[in-house]
Amino acid sequence: MKKVARFILLTITWLLLIFAMFELGMWQLHRAQDMAVATAPKADQPLIELTQVASAGMNLPVKAVNRIVLATGTYSKSYIAPDQKLSEQTIADLDVRLLKLSTGYGVLVVRGLAQSPPGVINSPVEITGRLYPRQNVDRAFAKADQLSRIDPALVVGKEDPFLFDGYIILQSEKLASGAKSSLTLIPSPQISQQIPGFYWQHISYVVVWWFMGLLLLAAPLFPQLRKPKQVVKKGVTK
Repeated sequence: MKKVARFILLTITWLLLIFAMFELGMWQLHRAQDMAVATAPKADQPLIELTQVASAGMNLPVKAVNRIVLATGTYSKSYIAPDQKLSEQTIADLDVRLLKLSTGYGVLVVRGLAQSPPGVINSPVEITGRLYPRQNVDRAFAKADQLSRIDPALVVGKEDPFLFDGYIILQSEKLASGAKSSLTLIPSPQISQQIPGFYWQHISYVVVWWFMGLLLLAAPLFPQLRKPKQVVKKGVTK
């Protein structure tokens, strides 16, 4: 009876280990597929109103990231975001404005490269641009009228209690007169979801886990793994 119970226990453990190896391989395969999808270039979706994809005072939805949005309002405050990384070799100071919408809410807008002195725009504007999540890491030590990172949390106050999360990098700006602003625009590429690891790293883990599963599956075929070796004691002659 004990032998039967032991055999059943070993069989269940053996099957569970094989299943675990298979599932670990599938998990790594799905990670590799997610990475391939996340890093693949995607076509931009149609232009949409900012208020249709995000809400003031709420975290930016994942579906709103990278959307080209439209907003209309008046610039109320001007900031400089120093030492912003535009590419691997390019660091620049950026002109950041707080756009007040007709609803009373606001959103940070990166107009382009900072100029000294910054241009004053008092008339209403209609802008389009790509929506990005807020920055979480300081890029510089901020002085007066500067932002250490482009984050609405640094701007929220009594005058502006409700801001949209994230910020917009400008692609076009139309003044109330109908004229387009002459700006030094900066690139606004799509950002991809950050997934730890590399595609081929995950694929290599798939191979490793499934290979170990196959070894376990084939283990009963080897007699030396099923029965322990018997040690034959030699008799001692006096």
